[in-house]
Amino acid sequence: MTNSLPPYRIETCVPDQREPGMMVFNVRPGGSADEAGGVGWIIGVDQAGKIPLDLKFDKPSQDVRALPNGNLLFSLTSAGILMETTRAGKTVCQWHIAGKWKDKTPPAGSVEIDVELTHHAINVFPNGNFLLLSAEMRLFPDWPANDTEQDAPRGDANVVGDVILEVSREGKVIDRWPMLDLLDPYRLCYGSCSGYWTSRGFADSNDWCHANATTYDPRDDSIIVSLRTQDCLIKFDRKSGELKWILGDPGNWQEPWAEKLLTPLGDVEWQFHQHDCSVTSTGTILCFDNGNFRATPSGPKMPPEESYSRAVEFDIDEEAMTVRQVWAYGKTPGEHLYACYQGGAYRLPKTGNTFITYGGICTQDGKPAGVPIDSFARARLIEVTPEKEIVFDMWIEDTAENDPMPLSSFRAEFVG
Repeated sequence: MTNSLPPYRIETCVPDQREPGMMVFNVRPGGSADEAGGVGWIIGVDQAGKIPLDLKFDKPSQDVRALPNGNLLFSLTSAGILMETTRAGKTVCQWHIAGKWKDKTPPAGSVEIDVELTHHAINVFPNGNFLLLSAEMRLFPDWPANDTEQDAPRGDANVVGDVILEVSREGKVIDRWPMLDLLDPYRLCYGSCSGYWTSRGFADSNDWCHANATTYDPRDDSIIVSLRTQDCLIKFDRKSGELKWILGDPGNWQEPWAEKLLTPLGDVEWQFHQHDCSVTSTGTILCFDNGNFRATPSGPKMPPEESYSRAVEFDIDEEAMTVRQVWAYGKTPGEHLYACYQGGAYRLPKTGNTFITYGGICTQDGKPAGVPIDSFARARLIEVTPEKEIVFDMWIEDTAENDPMPLSSFRAEFVG
């Protein structure tokens, strides 16, 4: 680890209207450089806009979470490493993912987690156990050849489904919940047939659901998951594994899963290809709505130049199985910005402000891009009041004239 900041600029910082504490987030190569690797940062920005935490690695960093003991947990996913550090950056403990270290000697003192891989978000239960994402591939017959044609040809297909894991600090897998057993493996959204996993060890595969975030709901001992290429958030019971509800566009859902769809009340705009779900202090659900396509097959896709990303908050009545949209930021012309991948939304406890990460703002030839492939990426992190006034505005962007590096950020975490 060495200290050296990525290129950034802070355009707005109003300390007396900001949340006290520190926001911690990753920075890594993005866009066309996403799989190049070679560098990663974990950065903390305080209320005054100063940077008290600056860690640099020779591998891309990923998610970061605050642990119950006050320390930080973060991941170097491509390296198969989880690390716990103090808020000052001193390493306390380290874990390695067995599948990533089959032919290598793991770091001295590292705790092994006996799974093939972990990816995207990391989280923690109140008891200190880890809430992690893994994946599996299964062969399905009579599966659609693409997600764009209503009557697409069908045949055998390798389908990757995410697996939600509870793992102890000693590296033991306590429980696992496969998404292919919970949801309809034949339901497709735009992106469900993409080859995301092909370059990550699953040959000739389809990215059916693409989990990218989890959160634990202590009110009823349940888990909420964001499934990007299913365009939905789901909630299931931790003990029984029973599906409780589905939040998202009702298109293409069949029985019995359709019975779990939440009915919209009032003006509800569904989220698409979302990231970063959380339960606020008032019990509402907050997420970052990337907004890719804003349609389900075979409806017309919204083009990238018209697309927008939002932070959006939903109030769910689980007894009535209804949902209301109670707050959103990002749709009006003055707020309009499109991040086709990554991103986060976090409700801050004292001010009620919302910290929003536009994690992968991608462009091709200066125009908005709908995918990170062959694009230039930058990130914007803002804090807005409940009235939607910007009190913090930070850009992660390499503006060098010669060969600037595309950069992105997965999401930001609050540390009080």
